[in-house]
Amino acid sequence: HLESKTLLGVDFIKSAKIVLNIPEMKYSFVDKPDREFDLIAEPESLTKQVMVNSINTTLALREDEGINLEPVEKDRVNLLLHQYQEIFGENGEPTPYGTHYIRLTDDTPISVPPYRLPPTKKEALRQEIEKMVENDIIEECDSAYAAPVVLVPKKDSTVRVCIDYRKLNSITVPDRYPLPRMDDLLESIQPAKCMSTIDLRSGYWQVSVNEEDRDKTGFITPFGIYRFKRMPFGMRNAPATFQRIMDRFRSGLVDITVLVYLDDLVVLSADLDKHLEDLSVIFERVKLFKLNANR
Repeated sequence: HLESKTLLGVDFIKSAKIVLNIPEMKYSFVDKPDREFDLIAEPESLTKQVMVNSINTTLALREDEGINLEPVEKDRVNLLLHQYQEIFGENGEPTPYGTHYIRLTDDTPISVPPYRLPPTKKEALRQEIEKMVENDIIEECDSAYAAPVVLVPKKDSTVRVCIDYRKLNSITVPDRYPLPRMDDLLESIQPAKCMSTIDLRSGYWQVSVNEEDRDKTGFITPFGIYRFKRMPFGMRNAPATFQRIMDRFRSGLVDITVLVYLDDLVVLSADLDKHLEDLSVIFERVKLFKLNANR
């Protein structure tokens, strides 16, 4: 018997002439095939630990998360994240639970000259446009609508493409669907020991624009005119459209405290066991709605 655990690889197995019988969990030696020995399986707890250690580290809890959890409790959370890793990917499909419509008081197309961009910004815009086309967010078009582009710097030195839809918004029929009041959300919070926040990945881009309205989203660049296939940021009724979808998302959730404000969700539970159950239900609904979350 070895005093410490040792990992024996294929080279050792070949040199020792070991024959493995995995279906029956036994092994023997080439020169003594009639004498078999039992393969001893690892305890289930160790198997689970190996699974935890093999989880994609981008899904596992970060150092600033779960700071009040014991190591075993963190492992349980990590296993749940691993189980639902598909919702943290990049699903190319829009949600089937809502569509963005654009109704105008005046059907005369609005066209605004493009804002000037220095050469370095043009290259950054070109790269972002290519990504958005590749991800099926926008497409080239010959729309008579043309809103100007504004580039906003991000913390990671890249840029965010924003469209100045102020003139279009001024003739957009408002959607009066209510957004939650922050004070009402805060008042609805019940005492809880566990809380998780879920941020949907570019939430608006997970919603389709009604095909007949897509030309109205047209925007002008040095490389041509494009229109949105997914709901753009900066449109007057985009928050109402998204909140309507998320209220459908929350509908029917029984015995689960989940606060929803646009693409931010907060799940509150009395203890870890209940919290993991609640998160499982929420993650299943994220899958059902074909949404994706940041990790």
